[in-house]
Amino acid sequence: MNKSIKGSLSILTGAFLISFSPVFVKLVDLQPTVSGFYRMFFGCISLLVIFLIKNNENPFKRKISKFIIIGAVFISLDLWFWHRSIVYIGPGLSTLLANFQILILPFLALLMFNQKTQKIQIFSIFLGLLGLYFIAGENWGIAGYNYKLGILFGLLAAVTYAGYIISMKQIDHNVKVNSDPIFNLMFVSLISAALLLLFLFAEQESISIKSFNNLIWMIFYGLLSHVLGWFFILNGLQKITAVSAGIILLAQPIFSYVWEIMIFQKVILPIEYLGIVSVLLAMIITITSENQKN
Repeated sequence: MNKSIKGSLSILTGAFLISFSPVFVKLVDLQPTVSGFYRMFFGCISLLVIFLIKNNENPFKRKISKFIIIGAVFISLDLWFWHRSIVYIGPGLSTLLANFQILILPFLALLMFNQKTQKIQIFSIFLGLLGLYFIAGENWGIAGYNYKLGILFGLLAAVTYAGYIISMKQIDHNVKVNSDPIFNLMFVSLISAALLLLFLFAEQESISIKSFNNLIWMIFYGLLSHVLGWFFILNGLQKITAVSAGIILLAQPIFSYVWEIMIFQKVILPIEYLGIVSVLLAMIITITSENQKN
């Protein structure tokens, strides 16, 4: 199995794991910023333990890339927007909107890496966007204020999500700094937890978890979706282009839609099924083009 296929499968595995994220957020009765904080808090603790077992050294003695800090700012903002979008419009649609990052990534990749996008990838981007439109666009005319606010938050999450992905990819282009996914994700989690805690203070919200169920779901959120999910994604980002990674990550909202149907009994319209098929086809085209290029 060559490098590009391994990278694609790694990101697809990560997408599957993080697809449970909006489900965990929906299952708890915590304020959106609180759930974001605990994702990063439990994730950071787990990653620190893994790092110490694996390396037996003080991680704070290593040089930290400035792009880890930038990425942490972006993912903190992403969680702030995305968790509110989940509350207003549900796990599936909010996650789909956040994945509009594929429209932004090609421009960032060109600007930061001088990385040209293949024609077939451009086609797959628009095919994926068409699929997202089929899924998200039907209810706009009859939507209320909260629904439209949820759409706005979802799109803002897409912008910050793209910034996070490109920041993490930028680390691999700088050979002078460490590119260990565990190290990178650990410090992203630490800085993000600190930023989200500041957001909570500004919002005057409590960080207390008042039920055992909430605690369990937040631990799962931090370990399963954040630690394992993003470990696979960051590992895959070292092997394929940022644009291809972004399109493969469209699998995340598809999975999230499945969980919303199974757990929250969401009703899917025929045109939404067409959108799901379009997004999956876009992802397959991207994986194929990445393999042919390498």
